[in-house]
Amino acid sequence: MTRLAASDFKLESIDLYITSRCNRRCSYCFLPDAYFDRTQHMTPATVAAIAAWASGAATEITVLGGEPALHPEFTAIVRDTAATPIRVRTVTNGSRQFRAALPAVHQALSRVAVSLDAPSATVVDRLRGRGAFADAVATVEELRAAGVPFDLNCTVLADTVHLVPEMLVYAEASGAGRLNMHWFSPVGRGALHAADQSVPAAAWRSDVLDVVADYRPSRQSFTVDCQVAFDFPVPGADRGVCAVRDRTNLQFLPSGAVFACGMLLEDEALAAYRWQDGALLRRAGDTELARTTSPCGACPLRPEDGGHRPICIYNRLATV
Repeated sequence: MTRLAASDFKLESIDLYITSRCNRRCSYCFLPDAYFDRTQHMTPATVAAIAAWASGAATEITVLGGEPALHPEFTAIVRDTAATPIRVRTVTNGSRQFRAALPAVHQALSRVAVSLDAPSATVVDRLRGRGAFADAVATVEELRAAGVPFDLNCTVLADTVHLVPEMLVYAEASGAGRLNMHWFSPVGRGALHAADQSVPAAAWRSDVLDVVADYRPSRQSFTVDCQVAFDFPVPGADRGVCAVRDRTNLQFLPSGAVFACGMLLEDEALAAYRWQDGALLRRAGDTELARTTSPCGACPLRPEDGGHRPICIYNRLATV
C-alpha cells in the first residue's frame, strides 16, 4: 500500500471519530449498529500522530464520536490537539459528560456544534431519547456563559420538516453562530431503523431550500448552512463537486479506516485509506475511490428521487 502525505491532498479539515460510545441510540444515525456494538477508542497517541501528519495542511480538526466526551481521555485529547497549529472543534449531543468536561477544555475549543434537530422538547426527546432536549439546551447555555462560539447541527427528517421555519428562528435566538442543516440520508442505523424519515426531493426543495433562501436573519453574526442534496438549479449547487475526488476532508475511524465521504462510513470495506503504524495508506480494491474515479455529473453513491439526481453532501445552499 502507498504511504501518503497530507500534502498529497487538498485538505481543509479532518474528522476524528475518537470513540464509538454514545449515550443516545438515534434511529436515524448515519453510523451503523456494528460501530456502536463494539467499544472502540482512538488512543491519544494515535490522535497526536494524525494531528502531526495533518499539520501544515489541514486547518481544523473536528472531534466526534459517538459522543466524544464519553472517551475516557476526551479532555486530554482536546487540550493536546489544541496545542498544535490546528484549530479544534467538536460535535456533541449536549451530554452531561460534555458539560462536566467543558471547564477544562473551553479555552482549547475554537467552536462547538450541538446536535439539536427541532425546537421542541417533545419532538427531540421522541427522536433521541428522554432528556435529550434539556441536555442540548443546558449545554448551549453553558457554552454561551463560557464565551465559546457554538453552532447547532440539525438533521431534517420527515417528522420534523414542518418545523424548519421555527428551527431557523430558534437557532438564531439561541445565540448560535450557524445553523447547519442536513438532509437525512438513509445510511447506517438510518437505513435499518428510519428509512421512512427521508424528506422527498420535491419537499426538500419547497419546505427547506426555499424556506432557508427566504429567511432573513435579524443579526449579521448568524448564518444558515443548508445542504442542497439534489441537483436543483439553486445557488450553491455544483454537480462536479465530489468529496472523494476533491480530497478536502478525511474522516478517521477508531478502527483505522479512513474515508473521504461521510456517507460511506457505514461500510468500512469501502474506505479508500487506512491509518496504520503512524502512516496513511491507500487501499486497493472496491473502495470509494474506485466507485468515483470519473466525473459523473451527480453522486454515484446515492439514488435518484423523483427524477432529481443527488449531488455531493458538500454542496451548500448559497444565501444572501
